[in-house]
Amino acid sequence: IKRGSPPPSLVTFDATAREICTIKRENTSSPLQSLILLNDVQFFEASRVFAERIFSESKGDIKDQIKHGFRLATSRFPKESEVILLNELYQNQLGFYRKNRAEAYKVLNVGKSKYNGLARADKVAAMTIVANTLLNLNESYYKY
Repeated sequence: IKRGSPPPSLVTFDATAREICTIKRENTSSPLQSLILLNDVQFFEASRVFAERIFSESKGDIKDQIKHGFRLATSRFPKESEVILLNELYQNQLGFYRKNRAEAYKVLNVGKSKYNGLARADKVAAMTIVANTLLNLNESYYKY
C-alpha cells in the first residue's frame, strides 16, 4: 500500500507527495519549520538524545562540549562568538533546571527513548535546550 501523502511535519519541509518522481526538492525556509523543530515531540526528543551524545563523546569542559555538538550539527567549527552565546544559553538553562528539578525531568521524559542517566538531569536538560538550538540552525537542516 502506497501512502498518498507524507507526514504533516514533512510537508512543512516541502516533502513531495510521492505520487510522482521528484529529482530535486525545492529549498525553502519558513517560520513553521522553526516551530516544528523547536516544539515537535520527535525533534525535541532528538535534541535530548543529541545532548546525551554530546556528553558521552566529549570529556572536556562545557565549551568543548558545545564546540563538539556544534561541529556534529553543522559540520563546521563554531566562531568564538557562537560558543559564547551557546555557553550563556547553557548556563542560564542550567540555573533554571537546578532550581526546578521537576522541569528538568519533564525534559528528560519527552518521547519514547529513555534517559540514559550518564550525566546529571539538570545538565542534560540544559544541554537539550542547547542541542535543540543547534538543530534549529539553518546550517543544520537546510541544504544549500
